Amino acid sequence: MRMEGNVAALHTVQDAIMTLGKGFDVNYDTRVLYCKGAGGNRVVEVDEDHTRDLLVFEGLVVPKVSRDVRCLQQSRIRESTGVCSFHEMAEYFNRNALLSGDVPLGSFNSAFSFTGSKEMDASATKSLAMDGMLISLCKVQLMKHPFSLQEDVKRAVPLSWEPSSLASFIETYGTHVITSITIGGKDAIYVKQQKSSSLSIMEIKNYIQDIGDQRFLDNGNRTSSGPMKLKDKAVDPGLFNSQGVYPQPPSTPYRNGKEDVTVIFRRRGGDDLVQSHIDWARTVCTAPDVIEMGFYPITSLLDWIPGKDHLTRAITLYLDYKPPIGELRYFLEFQIPRIWSPVRVNLPGHQRKDPICPFLQFSMMGQKLYVSQEQVSVGRKPVTGIKLSLEGAKQNRLCIHVQHLASLPKV
Repeated sequence: MRMEGNVAALHTVQDAIMTLGKGFDVNYDTRVLYCKGAGGNRVVEVDEDHTRDLLVFEGLVVPKVSRDVRCLQQSRIRESTGVCSFHEMAEYFNRNALLSGDVPLGSFNSAFSFTGSKEMDASATKSLAMDGMLISLCKVQLMKHPFSLQEDVKRAVPLSWEPSSLASFIETYGTHVITSITIGGKDAIYVKQQKSSSLSIMEIKNYIQDIGDQRFLDNGNRTSSGPMKLKDKAVDPGLFNSQGVYPQPPSTPYRNGKEDVTVIFRRRGGDDLVQSHIDWARTVCTAPDVIEMGFYPITSLLDWIPGKDHLTRAITLYLDYKPPIGELRYFLEFQIPRIWSPVRVNLPGHQRKDPICPFLQFSMMGQKLYVSQEQVSVGRKPVTGIKLSLEGAKQNRLCIHVQHLASLPKV
């Protein structure tokens, strides 16, 4: 390894090791610069007093590494998901991040250029697929378990439903703890099929397999972007939108209105200026990057801490709906309990006399449907729902009920 490459790789590994134990907002893409923590400090306890030199890869040694950190040697593998549904692919990304469930992570949304709205993205997507080459030089991870939050983090947990305090906690400490980081390079192909596409699962599978084989197994002369020829002549290449993304993805992929399948190429690590995959792979050792992170939920470390339920609910809502972090406080203001008005009080032994109301009668001898004229007032509290119900001893009086927030949000 050249000296300049050695220095660049050393800095990358050192930064990754220093990031272990810090907080992270998993609504963001997996990059070290997005890590959280008050003053740049870790959110969990790590033994900084007992250190040793740590061999990471190819003779590269990182000095003064905590004994709570270990390094695993990795390998080069090709990973392919096959053709998946939106939720299956979200689960795949979560498993790689050591998390459960199918709530989309920032890395998932970034890879496929999704909007971040789970309902909108899922409803517009027919299938997803990924094929990529993962060059893992090493994986550093925290060995200490169970994890323990720093005392200042415990003290920062809001004791009640205070939207401003809850939003401040999430913005400062994130939603999860970074427990492992994989360093190396990744060259991946992501395929997104829209609901309007008529292509079958087998056609999508064959197409991404063909692209992957040409990209990863050829003689290295293929460029990084542009339409690729299909071996299966039954599929029209014009049905696909091929997009090269180097080094940073655009905010939204280019799509022609007539196209219903998007192919996105993404790389991380290595020399961005090298187009051939084989030539690019040779540069990963001298210019590695963080390609994967493993996480542990902060809320799983809050046992016996007052306010756990409030913070857990706030983080769950934040991950589900993904409001901008700067607007999280206002979003949480509207997540207070909701009640229905008017509230009926039925006291035992007390018969409430039905009021005289106008009525509807749909036939000469038919029953009368009375319509309540009672007005429902909730003041300035935001209304979130409305319903009609039948009341009275004979269930023949039509009344209106309004659902509203229990208190006025502080906005």
